[in-house]
Amino acid sequence: MKITFIYPKFEKFLETYPELAEMPAIAATWSFRMPPAMGIPILINLLPEDVEWKVVDQNIEPIDYDDDSDLIAISYFTPQAGYAYEVGDQFLKRGKQVIMGGMHPSMIPEEAAKHCTSVCVGEADTIWKTIVEDARKQALKPVYKAPCFPTEEQIASPKTGIFDVEDKYDWHASLISITRGCPFSCEWCNVPHYQGNKVRLRPMDSVVKDIEKLAGQEFYITDDMIMLNRPKLQRYMLELCERIKDFNVNMFLSCSPAMNSDPAFLDALAKGGAKSMYTVFASDPFSSRFYARHPGIWQRTIDLVKQLEDRGIRFFGSFGVGFDTCREDQFDLIMEFCQKAGIKTAEFFIATPFPNTEFWKTIESQNRFLKPINLKKFNCANVVFKPKHTTEEQLKDGFVTLWKEFFNSVDHEQSLSMFHQKIENIIRSREFSSTIKDAAARGLAKLKETDSTKK
Repeated sequence: MKITFIYPKFEKFLETYPELAEMPAIAATWSFRMPPAMGIPILINLLPEDVEWKVVDQNIEPIDYDDDSDLIAISYFTPQAGYAYEVGDQFLKRGKQVIMGGMHPSMIPEEAAKHCTSVCVGEADTIWKTIVEDARKQALKPVYKAPCFPTEEQIASPKTGIFDVEDKYDWHASLISITRGCPFSCEWCNVPHYQGNKVRLRPMDSVVKDIEKLAGQEFYITDDMIMLNRPKLQRYMLELCERIKDFNVNMFLSCSPAMNSDPAFLDALAKGGAKSMYTVFASDPFSSRFYARHPGIWQRTIDLVKQLEDRGIRFFGSFGVGFDTCREDQFDLIMEFCQKAGIKTAEFFIATPFPNTEFWKTIESQNRFLKPINLKKFNCANVVFKPKHTTEEQLKDGFVTLWKEFFNSVDHEQSLSMFHQKIENIIRSREFSSTIKDAAARGLAKLKETDSTKK
């Protein structure tokens, strides 16, 4: 049996704002060719040994619609949905079995079902082998959904080394998953809907074993829940960091600004190899108070930046604009914070409702979606609904201005030093258009000219 896994295309920020490609710092920020998310490596690791497989990343390579595989498995998020539907339709026309799964189809399976043979709803750890055997018999059911969430012991590890192909991708950090589920109901997040509202922690020995294989490498823990200030989570991370402190790894973490800032906890992260903290400011309660300039929250977050940077952990701020909790001064507020806190690395995104989240339901009930809805534009770089406190044009202009002003105010080589990013990645890549490549080349030429003048 043969299976082809397809990771559909998604529109890049620079394709939406090609003028920004002429700014080398911004172009370098968006220059990574990153491999597909964790879903596909997990499914591959669960395959029976007699199954042949391959992965096609539509972002960097064409899809062969005459593929001789027995099953086409398409895993995708919302900004990929429009492309996923086109891919599914083409394979269905050719009589292929097509299954779709991942975050987006799990949130809106009735829509995905129009473009495939079968939909996998939710986590696939315990039902993937059944799906494969049904496909082997040409007997796929319309919908697969596990009767309950996988237990902590049933959560599968991803197969490593799948994307270690130098000419395909620029970033080769491995992905490590520790938790599933989240008890919080942040309006724009779909994790509680997809994985349930109880936190499941993978067995410590399994996680340590996964990380031990990565000696001398970089890895990214994909779960932001693990950083929150809860006794059970803190105990888990303290033990994990103690057990991996001699593994010689670089650990990348993520959370909201509500993360645990206990000094002993941050010390343990640093000793465990933490090098970067990706911090998302969205519409969670903590971020909402940040955007409202709550004095205690404002100062706590400034202090958090210093606490992390003093321990050699880069604070990587990801600031959302356009949420209903963001006021008219959101753009000035973000720049003021970046300057006062000494932020060296940052990115910005536009609030985007994802299907069947509370945010989506709010925008839908208030008839604020910009019609027609085009899921290809739901990539956090486009305005897809009527903002509450600005016009659509003001939101778009403010977003672009943030990128320009921030990178005009920092040393971009220092800003990107943790991530080895280079503008040349864009010029030689297979995923950007000639318009973007030409703009990046012009920006690089100007940069070299400026540097030579200084000398």
